[in-house]
Amino acid sequence: MGATGRMGGAVLRHAPCPTRAGTRSGAPVAAATESVRFDLDAPDTHDAALAGCETIFLMRPPQAVKRAPFTALMQSAVRAGVAHVVCASVYGAGDSSVLPHRHMEAAVRESGLAWTFLRPADFMQNLADVHGERIRSDSEITVPAGKGLSAFVDVDDIGRACASILSSPVRHAGKAYDITGPAALSFDDVADTLTRVLGRRIAYRPAWTLLYVLDEVRRGRPAMMAVVMAVLYTVQRRGKAAPVCGDLMTLIGTDGGDLASYVERERAAFVPA
Repeated sequence: MGATGRMGGAVLRHAPCPTRAGTRSGAPVAAATESVRFDLDAPDTHDAALAGCETIFLMRPPQAVKRAPFTALMQSAVRAGVAHVVCASVYGAGDSSVLPHRHMEAAVRESGLAWTFLRPADFMQNLADVHGERIRSDSEITVPAGKGLSAFVDVDDIGRACASILSSPVRHAGKAYDITGPAALSFDDVADTLTRVLGRRIAYRPAWTLLYVLDEVRRGRPAMMAVVMAVLYTVQRRGKAAPVCGDLMTLIGTDGGDLASYVERERAAFVPA
């Protein structure tokens, strides 16, 4: 699930077993063994999508802010005989009373199925997917993160971590892993790295939280997604975002790729049209 996104795609690329991609259309997905129609908000698609699956990879769609859809999905998983759920959440969800990811985790825990949680830090890929337009057009990043630090992680490394779990899910049952990159960075550090690699000045401009949400909505971001993003950046501003953790090393044997390497690899995403 989430097969057409960055993280789901990384999981499919590195998966050590046959895979079934669940998407709203059911159209074929690159790297998936097969594809099937699946919609978290349409419970009538769940049973067929999960039939014959031993393990499922689950992540929260941006619009999912309540527990009910995940509870319905877990009920289908039990009926289908699923043995293990690998759940991609977010750093801090285990202790949060605000982040919507907590509803997904609670539904998975209460299902009675074996589970493993991956709680990644900020994605490096968000620099292109979320901030790329402004970086290309205005050479700036504007978020309400202050000078807070976060250990940005390459989504490809999350895929590799998930593959490690899928290779031997029983070993990882009941465990939650904080997946981080090799260095805790502020957005000033991020802007400096972009400047150095791209060869042009990229500025970081801290934003007021409310103004950030209003501006994101004005630019076409769904309101609830803008609010969730603001919450995550506020967590970083308050010094509660992900520090460097050793769980990625435990799972894949390396600290993961650094930000400069990611920007160099994805340079085209930041170049003005």
